Amino acid sequence: MSLQDLTTELRRFSASEIGLAELHAWFNPILIADSLDVEESDESPWLHAAEDTRLFWRLVYLFEAGGDEDSLRSSASRIVNCLDSLGDASATYELLPLVLDQDRLVMIVAKHLRGTISRTGFLSVLAQSGYPPHVKLWMERAAPPSLAEVGSLLERGSYRDVVRLVARAP
Repeated sequence: MSLQDLTTELRRFSASEIGLAELHAWFNPILIADSLDVEESDESPWLHAAEDTRLFWRLVYLFEAGGDEDSLRSSASRIVNCLDSLGDASATYELLPLVLDQDRLVMIVAKHLRGTISRTGFLSVLAQSGYPPHVKLWMERAAPPSLAEVGSLLERGSYRDVVRLVARAP
């Protein structure tokens, strides 16, 4: 199984073509075949496509853990969109905490920009967020219009533009 195979299944899940039970059934042979003993594990995926393999396993465990099906569908849609937009497993993996938390982040940014959440409160949220360090640093230093822009880009699913925005000085 590959990241491309998983992306196909996540796309089907996000489009409600399959349910969470069917997605879990797809995971079962993968999880059963994976030895938790490093010495028994097949290292070839890690040697040939380490970034794809890392994202593949992160996503398998994310969706295998279960949860609210509608929320997971939304996450699957965003993740597939992010991977399609970036075309890069490593960049998608790095942005994953932001993608998974984007509704909450957009709401917090909006409240911060309206003055409902103080700067200290906003910084506290960032400190505990699990976002990549460079994204946290960018958000800590970003002016209000830049924070509003990142929120808007996230809402539109413009992940390539989010990556470009946080890569330059705020």
